[in-house]
Amino acid sequence: MDQLQKKHIDTKRGFSYTYYISPAEKADSSKPVLLLCHGWPDNAHMWQWVVPHLLKTKNRIIVPDLLGYGGTSKPTDPKDYEIKGMTDDILEIFETEKIDSQIIPVGHDWGSYFAQRVYLLNKSRTAGLITLNVALMPPRSDAFDLDTFNAYTEKTIGYPAYAYWELFSDPEGPRTVMDPNLESLYYAIHGDSDDWMKAMFCTRGAIRAFVSQGRKDVPLKKYAQDESFKTAFIAEKKDGGMTAPGCWYRAMRENYQLPTEKKLAEQGVKVDQPYLFIGCTGDAVCRTDAIEIPKQAGIVSDVEVRELESGHWCPFEKPEEVGGIVVEWLGKKGFA
Repeated sequence: MDQLQKKHIDTKRGFSYTYYISPAEKADSSKPVLLLCHGWPDNAHMWQWVVPHLLKTKNRIIVPDLLGYGGTSKPTDPKDYEIKGMTDDILEIFETEKIDSQIIPVGHDWGSYFAQRVYLLNKSRTAGLITLNVALMPPRSDAFDLDTFNAYTEKTIGYPAYAYWELFSDPEGPRTVMDPNLESLYYAIHGDSDDWMKAMFCTRGAIRAFVSQGRKDVPLKKYAQDESFKTAFIAEKKDGGMTAPGCWYRAMRENYQLPTEKKLAEQGVKVDQPYLFIGCTGDAVCRTDAIEIPKQAGIVSDVEVRELESGHWCPFEKPEEVGGIVVEWLGKKGFA
């Protein structure tokens, strides 16, 4: 991230955003700008090991701390995390920077959902779409119900894929469970043992019990063994707490996203420009085969699917591979 300039804006909605941007003079303004969107529980620095690979292209890069994270405002009302409002916030960065180039949103985890909606809500501004781990989520016209969703995945794939939402979307969960046990949360997220994510995230009550008990009895992924990496994670979470990041889950579970989702569903929007989806073999929550849902529904057309031998946090675990695949795809599509 040292090669990017750190900046701040205050948006029309009254929130302050921190973002990082590459120099204009090193990019080709005729090429799309890459908008890198992190997910839970990270910040812009999640892309720190991928950015050097992307800087080899002629694309300008913008990497924001999304709402609730890093140096950006951290409201604790889930209404503030309505997706249309948040995407409009980010587009104000482009206005501030006087950038009128096309955009390719790139997202991981919740940042993938965010990137998808940047695309679908602003198709005239976008040239393509890239998502990591989370395949395209078709807009829904009905309310989201966590119990119904978990029952469905339990029936279709054998386990409740969103079991961890019972903690993450609990209004009191961040304050009472996560904040007092940040190191344990770190181990729960970055643990490295057979089927760890399935056991921890897709088993009812598992992650709440692990974190509540302050457990650390699991080996860590290689990148997470770095003491400075862990220290930075814990320091940032101590500074802002986990309540604001949890609002991303609450906004969906409490259906603050429904009006925008319903409108998109009624419009029948599609991803009809080039789409790159990178899945991971070790991700029990965000499965690669989920791409079949939008493919079969005819919502995506020009889609390339790649899969990495990695857990959920592939930008940390396999940054060279992620960067290489993205750069290759950009070149192949004439975007780089």
